[in-house]
Amino acid sequence: MAFNHKNFDIVVGGQYNGALSFFDVRKGHPSGVVKPFDTTVLEKSHHDPVYGTAWFTPQKQGTEVVSTSTDGRLIWWDMKKTSEPIEVLMLTDSAGKDGPKPKICGGTCLDYNADAAPMKYMVGTEQGYIIQAQRRKQAEVSARYGTEGGRHHGPIYSMQRNPAHLKFFLTIGDWSAKIWSEEIKQPIMQTRYHNSYLTDGCWSPTRPGIFYLTRMDGFLDVWDIYYRQNEVAYSQKISDAVLTSISVNGSMAAIGDSDGTVSMMSLCRALYDQTLQPKEKEVMGQIFEREFKREKNLELARKAAERAVKPKNADKNKDKIAERLEAQLKDIEDKFFA
Repeated sequence: MAFNHKNFDIVVGGQYNGALSFFDVRKGHPSGVVKPFDTTVLEKSHHDPVYGTAWFTPQKQGTEVVSTSTDGRLIWWDMKKTSEPIEVLMLTDSAGKDGPKPKICGGTCLDYNADAAPMKYMVGTEQGYIIQAQRRKQAEVSARYGTEGGRHHGPIYSMQRNPAHLKFFLTIGDWSAKIWSEEIKQPIMQTRYHNSYLTDGCWSPTRPGIFYLTRMDGFLDVWDIYYRQNEVAYSQKISDAVLTSISVNGSMAAIGDSDGTVSMMSLCRALYDQTLQPKEKEVMGQIFEREFKREKNLELARKAAERAVKPKNADKNKDKIAERLEAQLKDIEDKFFA
């Protein structure tokens, strides 16, 4: 679900049947139940459950919303006209011009930040890739991350840009969390593999070096990469059930689990007070840039090795080896049948 950025009484929610419903919290029933005032036409909606929604900020009226689903589509809607979508984009793992036919990737989470790029949408997929879509005159896939290595070994359950350094973003999937840069197709940083499967995560809204992870074994992990990058800073048992979601605001964290319980946790001052580390934003920027340059240099070295000129007689030697192997196989075959 997502609150409208201009009218905070309007909420959009993605449904299990693939449709989107719009709610006005002012029009609630005395019992407390708020029913949708409009729902998208089912035949024009997603074919799978909706896993991500976001309001499209640059639009002046504030009525446009975008959604993604495991049916492999990114769909733009207008709240004033729910009978059909504005535009539909298929999410694929490759362009498919000269190579093999592209495969459709199911969307499992959606991140949109107007401060970073008002026309860009980041989608995490079931296949572990991140797909960046862009919509100006028409929607198109502008970048794919993880296709050359570094992707998650399962669906990406959560994705969020760093609040202080917007070109760097965090993804949570399988047993690890990874930090990426928009300018390189492989992760620049990665946590160790945890003992339990990860289900959700988010950055601290006040400290750019901290992010939180929820696990299937009921633990909450806090990573402080400003302090150390190779080990969890703090781990806390929250519930005996599977933790499914987390949201952090100020000194409080709301954590949901598979039993339907929301646990409100009060954070210690060191986890949210940015005055304790006044230069953390600058230091984290330096850390991200350092790791980015390291991965960039490795990528350039890898491409240079692939472009290395082959020896002139390499093809001839390959043909000779193939002929010799073929002769040996024929001799073995003749002896066998004899």
